[in-house]
Amino acid sequence: MRIVPGRWNAEVIAMVAVLVVAGAELLLLVLATPRQRPVISGVLLGSAAAVLVVFGEAWHVLRRRGRRGRRSRRPRPSDEAWFSAETLEGFPADGIRRWLEGPDAPDPNRFYAAWVLAIHGRDVRWIVRHLDLPEEAVRLLVEAARECGGAGG
Repeated sequence: MRIVPGRWNAEVIAMVAVLVVAGAELLLLVLATPRQRPVISGVLLGSAAAVLVVFGEAWHVLRRRGRRGRRSRRPRPSDEAWFSAETLEGFPADGIRRWLEGPDAPDPNRFYAAWVLAIHGRDVRWIVRHLDLPEEAVRLLVEAARECGGAGG
């Protein structure tokens, strides 16, 4: 069992490193003569400021790169609305009927949402993961969307 999530590992390591460096700085100041302490303190303060600036810039660059990556995966907005009157044209109702029957059948609205997402370029794995629908049904929707001229894939 993990104590912290995987994404926190770098943060925990950075915190431990800061604590070790701070401890070393305190030890260095305690062992230094009183005349050396102002010089050592100035050097430590300057290096801490430099590390803070470099860390801030690296964090900013990584965040900007992450945002750019998320934007590129999203489908491009089109001139027409996602839920227009023509959205369900080509929807394979007969093909997915077998998944709509039975006591544990998913809500039909999830299939309609999957259809819209398929038209706008989401792939089978993404739709299955986010809408919790049967993969075979989603594959049928994505292929039908592709045939109708949607971006599906």
